[in-house]
Amino acid sequence: MTNVDSAAAASGELKASWGWLLGWGLLLILVGFIGLSYEFLATAVAVDVIGLFLVALGVIELVQAFRHHRVSSFFLFLVGGLASFVAGILLWMRPLAGIAVLTLLMASYFLVVGSFRLVGSLVNRHPGWGWGAFSGLAGMVLGFMIWAEWPSSSVWAIGLFVAVSMLFQGWNYVMLAMLAKRAKPTDGAVAAT
Repeated sequence: MTNVDSAAAASGELKASWGWLLGWGLLLILVGFIGLSYEFLATAVAVDVIGLFLVALGVIELVQAFRHHRVSSFFLFLVGGLASFVAGILLWMRPLAGIAVLTLLMASYFLVVGSFRLVGSLVNRHPGWGWGAFSGLAGMVLGFMIWAEWPSSSVWAIGLFVAVSMLFQGWNYVMLAMLAKRAKPTDGAVAAT
């Protein structure tokens, strides 16, 4: 299949499912607004979901440990599986402490990634470097804000970021649905040639 054929097929699939994309986008926007109204609840749900994923990852890695008979693979999967499983259980048993730790990790992430983006953009000066520098600076400011208010920022930070992310993702899906609805099945083929 050529690029032209695959672009036309993707355009046709998007056009056929534009209603689902729109519905999913609107649902994400609704949940995002609810999350903005109840930041602590959104934070608690996010931490519970992270705990669930860690427990599931731990179980999968423990199963993998016993499927691999080489000693190095066995211990790698065993240690990783136990660490993930225990971390997930601890998040469920001590959700407030888990929220505080995750918030501190999130602040550190924003500080480190923001500083790398800012410095990288200033050093490289690629086209559009200003947006990269702005993104890096915004990340650093956000990290400092969370860090300065920690541990009280634990109550709102994760829920706020999850809610805002859902709003942006929802809007992205709504816009994609609108584009897909107006698309002609041959738009992808014309653009690719």
